[in-house]
Amino acid sequence: MNEKNPSANKTILSVVLLGVASFILAALFQGVLQQGSFWAGFFAAFILFFFTGLILYGVWLAAGRRRVLAWMMVIAFLIRLVYGSFLSWGLPRFGYDEPGQQAGFVFTDPYRREESAWELANSGESLLLAFSDDYPTDQYGGLLALSALIYRTLSADAFRPGLIIILAAGAMAVSIPFLVSAIQRQFSDKVARRAGWIFLLYPEGILLGAAQMREPFLILFFSMLFWAGSKWLSRSQIKRAIFVFFVSTVGLLLLSYRVAIPLLGVIFLWIWVVESKKIERHKLEILIWAAIVVGLLGGLWFARDWLQSVMQWDTLQTVIHSGQIQYQLEGLPEWLYFPFVLIYGVFQPILPAAIADPAPWIWRSLGILRGIGWYALWPLLAYALVRVWWAKPSQKKSWLSVIIPLIWVWIFIASARAGGDQWDNPRYRTIFLPWLSLVASWVLGSAIEMKDRWLGRVFLIEGIFLGFITEWYLSRYYALFPRPNFWVMLALIFGLSSLVILGGLIWDKRHPQTMG
Repeated sequence: MNEKNPSANKTILSVVLLGVASFILAALFQGVLQQGSFWAGFFAAFILFFFTGLILYGVWLAAGRRRVLAWMMVIAFLIRLVYGSFLSWGLPRFGYDEPGQQAGFVFTDPYRREESAWELANSGESLLLAFSDDYPTDQYGGLLALSALIYRTLSADAFRPGLIIILAAGAMAVSIPFLVSAIQRQFSDKVARRAGWIFLLYPEGILLGAAQMREPFLILFFSMLFWAGSKWLSRSQIKRAIFVFFVSTVGLLLLSYRVAIPLLGVIFLWIWVVESKKIERHKLEILIWAAIVVGLLGGLWFARDWLQSVMQWDTLQTVIHSGQIQYQLEGLPEWLYFPFVLIYGVFQPILPAAIADPAPWIWRSLGILRGIGWYALWPLLAYALVRVWWAKPSQKKSWLSVIIPLIWVWIFIASARAGGDQWDNPRYRTIFLPWLSLVASWVLGSAIEMKDRWLGRVFLIEGIFLGFITEWYLSRYYALFPRPNFWVMLALIFGLSSLVILGGLIWDKRHPQTMG
């Protein structure tokens, strides 16, 4: 060891420890999944674990070497790795007798894509074919090419889709330092840490990071864009911010240009709204806002036929695949079908449905966890729409007054794009997980600090909703529970919720509370 350079010694020791950890994880990973030859699978997993570990370590160093951040990253990675390994092992044993599940996949799309990647890897053709129409299982090609590269170089002897889980888990873990660093300068260490833990533990984020999905990588690139934008606004580390912005933009375009365009759009809109407050020439500000509005309207106009066909098709698929929705829509005029499905999608994944569903235990537990995550999060997002207007005027408020409405626009777009589907809709929504975590952290801390009564009332209203809907779903499967009329039940939920709001207003009038 070089005693004159303790920093170099620490780095060498860290790399050695990474190698040891990668060795242990690779042995366990291959031992559990048992895909192909043990030593070939072990070597492939070791390379990916070590490579991912180096990236995690390098980003952690650049983010300031804080111990709590290291723990967040390690826990985020291990939770997703363990859960992904468990699902890959458990679905063939406890899931449904379907090809995708018997191969260890939660989602059908990545199952088809990974099969195509394996085929491409063994074809001897250029991996650039992933970006052509020869492999329609991935219409963008980026993740297909990455999987094929891994199979061709590290796993030529056997189909090991579990290897992609290592990279997905790593992408989610790498997102955390970008998110925390972007938040802590503008808000506080407490808000940043809480946002990191929300990001880490959000069940939908855990599921996506434990599967062969593109969303973990999209979330990583969105976190990087958010970090780059925060550095631009604070006028710090500009060169590094430009580099990160460029890398994340290229990555987004390779994975999905249809997601890249709106994500870049919201980042630019957020930056512009914050920066526009500094413009002294009012006419210039109006001119730029007019250009933005014209651009948005023009984009919607040119994409109107595609948007209409997509939304109609996705709504139709939701109606076809849900007998309950078909039944409830029978009494409604056709023009209300889409709004009904749109609102229905906002509540997906529906926790009461997961509780009542007589599915295999592995699916039921997965559904309940996803439902708990969303039903813990969305009341905070709803409450934030109102709470932000009581925030003190500051750069912080200018951020939130843009981010919160954009989140809700995205939530409704995800519901519309997926037709209220319980799988596509939540995963589209979760692409915004960095901002979801920020808003949830801020509003939770703000409500606790101000001892605000309304957050508790929001959760009380949600409790009323969950109580009635859970009983309604239980009555569908079990004769012990009476079957209420759906619309009467909604009227009761609305009536009781209105009483909570009215009672809260009366109480606050008699017992005033300072907001700030």
